[in-house]
Amino acid sequence: MKQFMNIIVFALLSIGFATAYADDPLMTPGQVQACNINPGASMNDVNAILADARHWLTAEGHNFDMWMAMPHYKPANGYDFDFLLIGFWPSHADEMSGLQSFYTTNAGQKLGADMQQVMTCATQHVNNVEVRPSIVAKLESAFGYMFDCKLEKGKGPSDVNAAFQGWNAYLDANNISHGVTAMFPSYGANEERTGTFKFLWGGDFENVGKSTAFLANTDAMATWTKLTQKTYTCDNFSRGYVFQRISAL
Repeated sequence: MKQFMNIIVFALLSIGFATAYADDPLMTPGQVQACNINPGASMNDVNAILADARHWLTAEGHNFDMWMAMPHYKPANGYDFDFLLIGFWPSHADEMSGLQSFYTTNAGQKLGADMQQVMTCATQHVNNVEVRPSIVAKLESAFGYMFDCKLEKGKGPSDVNAAFQGWNAYLDANNISHGVTAMFPSYGANEERTGTFKFLWGGDFENVGKSTAFLANTDAMATWTKLTQKTYTCDNFSRGYVFQRISAL
């Protein structure tokens, strides 16, 4: 079973991808975990252990913005997990400090063991680019979507960020206020070699209806295609989630 904040092998690989992205001011590290509740455990147990995780992060002074994402609608196919844990570090130095504390201190090791009793998670480490900062006040809960995307040949994270600026201007002109993060797989991952990444879109419950209605109109879809088609393409399967913040930076 994989522990929260991933397996020991990551610590050995981290020097490679941290070096690869350390000089890119756009990139911050994070992780996405697809988790299943263990037999005999319940969501009450999950909530209790995540409260312990929040307490540990706060007590140790670790800057880790962690969210639980519950599928808004879970069809029979396409979801092989009960929930997601999504987290962001402000820097690779913060990430390494947090991982070291998690794996080498008694409190961190106990938290990992307790979490393994409740949930089993598969982890993907990512490097994030906040392509559209949210203009809404800092949220404790949110609604959002995740999209699978693929880079065009020769394109990378900086190109995605540059292409998104035109889209941001279009959204600003139409008073659309959601935030968007592009999540790229860590250096050396299979997804990194195939040029795939994910967009994570999120906003508060008050503006989500306005945003989704706007994004579905013909002009918005045509503008999106015109601005982005030479840099990346995304599928049309939007996975909706209800987000709850566990801990904040």
